[in-house]
Amino acid sequence: MKRKLMTIVAAGFLLFACNNSKTESTTTSTDSPKQSVADQTATNTNTPTTTSPSAPSTKIFVDGKESFLGGSLLVQKDKARLQPGNDYLVMLTAPGSVGNETLVLNFLMALHTGTYPVVGISYNRGENPNNQLFGPILGGQPKLTDYKVNITECKDLGPNSMGGHRWSISGHFTELVIPAMGVMLLDKSKNHPKEIKIEKGSFSNLTFDDNWEEMMKQAGEMMKKK
Repeated sequence: MKRKLMTIVAAGFLLFACNNSKTESTTTSTDSPKQSVADQTATNTNTPTTTSPSAPSTKIFVDGKESFLGGSLLVQKDKARLQPGNDYLVMLTAPGSVGNETLVLNFLMALHTGTYPVVGISYNRGENPNNQLFGPILGGQPKLTDYKVNITECKDLGPNSMGGHRWSISGHFTELVIPAMGVMLLDKSKNHPKEIKIEKGSFSNLTFDDNWEEMMKQAGEMMKKK
């Protein structure tokens, strides 16, 4: 009798395991396409695209020394219409791998090579308590300046599968003079300079999507449906 009972229990356990396995398999099969779409959205909305400082894409000269930085772009339509025809606002963030060095350079552009106005700059370097801050945080509110960025290469990399196109740009700029932040100059115990001069700089092969805002909107709608 015991042996018969054990046989029935074992058979029931195997049947449950098989059914459970089928259920898991079905669930995985059903959910997989949803996960794939979410993954695709996450991949396509990873804007800006970042190049690590170990493979520098931005180079600047400060105090006669060359610095190699990384680089990422965030590009959106310029709602302020600062210069009609140059309808994209480009925010270049270039962090260094040492010394807390970071350059933020904002400029306008159209989707072709040319010379475009800088509309915001900030630069920082050094570690606390000796860090130095120049320009407003994140470049401040965009406004036209006399500084220029020359875009020497602008390549259409094709559709980004989210309704827009992906682009790659390279360019360079000359002398940028950035005043120190007022809060830095308040510390009289340190001999902070009143301004910093970036003698020249360049960046190469930085990519962006021309419909970033639409991509963010689509991603938000997809997340709501999950």
